Amino acid sequence: MKLISLTKEEYQIYTEQNCNPDFLQSVYAANKMLHDGWIVEYYKAVENEQIVAVFMIGYVHLLRFFYYAYIPRGFFIDYEDQQALKKVTAEIKKMLKKKKVIYLEIDPKIPLYQHDKNGDLVPNGFNNEHIIENIKQAGFDHYPLKQGYDVSKQCRWISLIDLRGKTKEEVFADFSTRTRNDIRTAQKYGVKVRALKEDELSILNYMEQEAGQRHDFETVSMDTFKTMHESYKGHIQTLYAYLDLDVYEQSLETEKEPLEKEISELHVFLEKNPNSKKKQNRLKVAMEYYESLQKKSEEITTLREKYDKEVPLAGSMFVKFGREVVYLYSGMDYQFRTFRGAYAIQWAMIQQAIDEGYSYYNMLGISGFFKKGEDGYGVFDFKRGFNACVVEYIGNFTLPVCNLLYKIGMRKQNKE
Repeated sequence: MKLISLTKEEYQIYTEQNCNPDFLQSVYAANKMLHDGWIVEYYKAVENEQIVAVFMIGYVHLLRFFYYAYIPRGFFIDYEDQQALKKVTAEIKKMLKKKKVIYLEIDPKIPLYQHDKNGDLVPNGFNNEHIIENIKQAGFDHYPLKQGYDVSKQCRWISLIDLRGKTKEEVFADFSTRTRNDIRTAQKYGVKVRALKEDELSILNYMEQEAGQRHDFETVSMDTFKTMHESYKGHIQTLYAYLDLDVYEQSLETEKEPLEKEISELHVFLEKNPNSKKKQNRLKVAMEYYESLQKKSEEITTLREKYDKEVPLAGSMFVKFGREVVYLYSGMDYQFRTFRGAYAIQWAMIQQAIDEGYSYYNMLGISGFFKKGEDGYGVFDFKRGFNACVVEYIGNFTLPVCNLLYKIGMRKQNKE
């Protein structure tokens, strides 16, 4: 077996025709890595003139004169073939020694156990523990499997919607009642969704920073958003939800009209039947709702003074690649959360995904905790509302190359 270097173009053609790569295994991800200071190379492993494995590998300095290597989402190989895995790993290790690499890390996009949308294990579902053993037998160490977020790693727990063979109506019907109602609320109040241009990414940046402060999570920089758009050209889209004040004002007036008529009729009825408790209660409810609508109408003047016709609600960034659309980053203006801008964006992009023939809608990271009150439950529950099933990947593996420096390098990386 031998490793043969590939050009970027050769790698892209082969993987997109034969392997269905994850967006992190794409040449567009390589563009992002190069921007961030990585060295990126492409290889195929060949034996008896047959391609056994293909991979993209990145290197970055570690301990000054040495390197850390990373193969995003693992190599393209048959992980069931233990002998092939051992041979490929041995060849990679030889190559990495010459490049002064301390260790290599991989995080294969292989599900471990089959879960349902609630995070529960599916009875008699698949189990890929043997894949972990095959990788370990090839010489890799396996990180301990755990729940929770780890911003230093790619997501191990994700939420995924299967769109295959489904119409928009069928997908919508599978959402939870609450999620359907939230989407309808956004539609009722005139929430609109459009794509942001690159020079408008500051809108997403503002909302993401605000959300990070409110929920105490680590946010990304404006430079990251710009770099993503530059690196994934043709495969990235940022959607923006906003409240159209003209449509909103009209929707309030439309709601008021039947209420005004009902209130008038109730007054007439009660003049003749003043002891009707049922009608009295109904009048009270109608009056309270009418007053709430009137208050909202009065607030529109203030909103127009600050925002003109367009009130920013939420923003989200997506990558479209391979067979899936991936939900990457998001933010929202918390003071306007009742307009459900985030739900409007998700539904708009899910419909796009169906129209454009994607098989999966990847809502990406969740914590792996599924009980109310646990870390990340709110994010999980939001995604579950869209009928997204839980996917648990097999985790991260490291291949020691320079054993003397391996432990030092691991310790340094963990501190960072």
